[in-house]
Amino acid sequence: MRRSNLQEADDTELIAHAAKADREAFGALYERYVFRVFRHVYYLTNDPHMAEDLTAQTFLNALEAIHRYEVRGVPFLAWLLRIAYNLTVNHKKVRSNGNAPLPETVEARSTQYSPEASCEAKVDGEQVWEGVRRLRGDQRQVIVMRFIDGLSYPDIAKVLGKSIGAVRVIQHRALCALRRRLEDDLGHYYA
Repeated sequence: MRRSNLQEADDTELIAHAAKADREAFGALYERYVFRVFRHVYYLTNDPHMAEDLTAQTFLNALEAIHRYEVRGVPFLAWLLRIAYNLTVNHKKVRSNGNAPLPETVEARSTQYSPEASCEAKVDGEQVWEGVRRLRGDQRQVIVMRFIDGLSYPDIAKVLGKSIGAVRVIQHRALCALRRRLEDDLGHYYA
């Protein structure tokens, strides 16, 4: 595939070329999705070094298996996130705890206010993130995929091998559990 066409090509075309050992086509897929896979793994592990390693392993596994990928309504990103999720779950350090920085969007929004409000928002944001990290594995996974990765319910269902209804129930229970924890930790109601 010509280099000038790589940026304009859709995933299906790039996958077809990558399956025929076209390194540039796979490189274009890598460039298109590496940040989203890294961000997904980072939110699950809370460890940037582990996230880098697992992201690299995700793309190695994808490269080895790309010839088996079929476009049956499952977006390529969802397939990559499934590989990343499986690697993360299998990694023994996925449950290690540490302090995570605030997601970029919370920090950006919080700086628009006074220093006091900004500080309060940062503390609340850290509490929210801590609450998400303490959710059960499937609940945390759904919250990250829905609100961090921006995946739709059908895509999450395909990644996790569950029905759309089951994903909605998991999300509802996760949000209820998160609300209870925040009420306990912060002493006020989150709607």
